[in-house]
Amino acid sequence: MSSRPAPEWFTCTEQATPEVMRRVAEAVSANTMELQVRSTPMLAHWFVLDSLLLSNHANREGMHANALALVRQCVEAISIIELGLSGHPDAEATLHKWEADELTAGKLRAWLETNLWSSYGTGLWDEPWSTFMREFAKAVQPYAHYSSPLSQWQYRLHHLPLPEPTPAGDAPAHELRKTIEITPRAYDAQKATRITLFHGLVTYILGRIVLVHRPDDADFSRLMSRCGAALGASRYLDGHKTNWSEQLWAMVWDRNGGTILE
Repeated sequence: MSSRPAPEWFTCTEQATPEVMRRVAEAVSANTMELQVRSTPMLAHWFVLDSLLLSNHANREGMHANALALVRQCVEAISIIELGLSGHPDAEATLHKWEADELTAGKLRAWLETNLWSSYGTGLWDEPWSTFMREFAKAVQPYAHYSSPLSQWQYRLHHLPLPEPTPAGDAPAHELRKTIEITPRAYDAQKATRITLFHGLVTYILGRIVLVHRPDDADFSRLMSRCGAALGASRYLDGHKTNWSEQLWAMVWDRNGGTILE
């Protein structure tokens, strides 16, 4: 984060994180499924907590690719938490299939989309929740393994000012000048900020899942609505103007060439 005032999405998700995680912990602890799978949603929640902790540390130390890979792992674990909280009559049998390694992460999300997501309302904007979750999960998929897109999160991008206009004319319109620094743990303020925003998305998704099962929690509902609006307003996400895969590109900048947005 820069020395500028923290954006609303950061302030809101910082406030929401303990509220969300406390409610998730209560819900997974109350699980009454068969003993073989009863603890699975709770273990998944612990995994998310630990992954966010490690991701935050890696992000602060400039290990942005590692931090983003952990965000991807959080998305996988959220499906298990959601399955445990759902109360769906087939949830326990589905969890048994996952526990026996007979159900892939993608097929599990397809099950959630078919059986649960239609009742969740909209995502960050006016799109159905199923569209939001499907596209977000698809966008972080390339970061499940070490790949070329993930390696680009190891670069630090520097914005260079354009030269002063000469008497012969102005500098070319839309010209951008960048330089890439390659060094171990190359801390990039933009990448750090964006991954922090992705952490906020993980918190928001978990909060929305909890709300489906605690619709009368009015104060919490208002908090989640405020966080969703703040996250959705971030220029890093750009609404529906670009698709999710582009919103998770390693390098983005505004029309003026700046790399630090909000």
